[in-house]
Amino acid sequence: MTLKQGTFEAREVLKHCGKQGCPVVGSRALSQVVPRGQRYGWDLIVHAGIGRYLKGMQREEIRVELRELHGINVSHATISNLCDRFLVALGTLHEHRVPALRAAMKDGYWLHLDATCDLGKGGLFVCLDGWRGWILLAARVPTENASALQPLIEKVVEQFGDPIASVRDLGPAGAKAIKPLRDRGIPDLLCHFHFLAAIGKKLFDKPYSQLRNRLRAARISTALRNTLQELRRYRLTDEYQGNFGPGGVRDELLALVLWVLEGNGTKGPSFPFALPWLDFFHRCQTAVEQAESWIPRPRKAPERAVIRLLDHLANKLTQDDAIITAVQQLHESWLPFCELRDVLRLTTCDLSLHEDGHVKQVAAPELELFRLQQIESALTNYGIDLRQHLPTVGKKRSGNSPQAIIVDYLDRYGSGLVGHPSVRDKDGRILAVVDRTNNNAERCFSGIKQRLRRRVGRALLSRDMDLQPAQVALVQNLLHPDYVQILCGSLDKLPVAFAKLNALSASLPTKINRGNRWTDVFRCVRILLKQNDHQKADTPAGSPYRPSTPAHATVS
Repeated sequence: MTLKQGTFEAREVLKHCGKQGCPVVGSRALSQVVPRGQRYGWDLIVHAGIGRYLKGMQREEIRVELRELHGINVSHATISNLCDRFLVALGTLHEHRVPALRAAMKDGYWLHLDATCDLGKGGLFVCLDGWRGWILLAARVPTENASALQPLIEKVVEQFGDPIASVRDLGPAGAKAIKPLRDRGIPDLLCHFHFLAAIGKKLFDKPYSQLRNRLRAARISTALRNTLQELRRYRLTDEYQGNFGPGGVRDELLALVLWVLEGNGTKGPSFPFALPWLDFFHRCQTAVEQAESWIPRPRKAPERAVIRLLDHLANKLTQDDAIITAVQQLHESWLPFCELRDVLRLTTCDLSLHEDGHVKQVAAPELELFRLQQIESALTNYGIDLRQHLPTVGKKRSGNSPQAIIVDYLDRYGSGLVGHPSVRDKDGRILAVVDRTNNNAERCFSGIKQRLRRRVGRALLSRDMDLQPAQVALVQNLLHPDYVQILCGSLDKLPVAFAKLNALSASLPTKINRGNRWTDVFRCVRILLKQNDHQKADTPAGSPYRPSTPAHATVS
């Protein structure tokens, strides 16, 4: 089965000579269409793989497309097998093209490091060329520690040479894994986004959690949602007699309640760069004031009742000492946090990770380098100013104020926030500047999760990401025309590149490893459960005692 020829039956004539040791010669034309020993063509494999991993199509969508447009009927299991073969072939072709990729990177590259390990689980680790956006290496790691990451980093350096700098988050595992490069004088830079996020979580976590829990316990949002639902019934007729009395209401009243509940309806930055529960508290406090301008007098009875309810909810919040204390602590920390953000010049655009997978290129690298130099100068002056105003006891700074926390982080990580090198041509012109955030790697993971979420239809992807093969990250490279040009010329020629690769080496594997760090242990569990079932089957049916576990379980 192929997209071009459809379903056909091939008869291959194998030729050999009578001399001992001469190889058997088969059809070269057939091997360029279909892998040896298989029945599905290279073009069908590429079509299924790109549809699933680059376009985020579900297996049923691919199956329907093949049947209606190409007259090919395949099962869901067959599509899964074709996608696995695509990933294996893509990973092998990437390794085969390493010399050509390295030649295209002769001007240098900076290395982004990131992993998707959550809550101690294994995950996907990628090494990315920050200049071009190429995934240089992707691998499954049992856990995010230096012993697992360092061999992978050494492999990338062996294949592509030393980077001009590395960019990573604040994790200790990355710091230990990158130590050999740092010892050779290669700048070890920290992501400004992760640095500021770490400070924000340190400042806000405790009071923000307290505020969130107390607001949930007060059930303010539940009361507002019930009110909004009741007001929707008032809109249907002016004669409706509901919980707020008879009469009609204006749309401005519904807008007021919805604004208190949801704000303006747009999605803002994530915590800690925005504090949604604190904003919700302030909207509750200013709801009555907004009503004076949004709902002019005279007002009908239901409108007056709703405004009185909003005033009651606001007073209920101000009577909770835990809420007031949390709000005061958040206000005290918010101003220093915003000052540091202004010093680092992290705009909302710099915080956005939900891109289409492409690298965000700087239009004028000379201006970017000048901006980084200004940030370095401002950060140095900001740190000096903070240290001068902090109280000291002996030779140590005292206090747990927001300013003291910021100074502590600057002392620990400040050297990794500055000193971004640039790439210049032979005439000294600046070609590129090392990124100050790790957003390129984060956007890669965001694209993978976005397509995965479309395929599986689930919001929580922890288990699905745990089963994702590492080669899925390499599919992101197919979004970059310069990488595709080196890999195969164009996506239309990818089946030919796979066929030539298969002809140069032994047959590519048809299965892919989806195991995680517990694969061997789960295999042991299945063996033990199977022995348990056999022992239960040997127990007489009338026996009152049926053991739930085998007395002596052995694993071969």
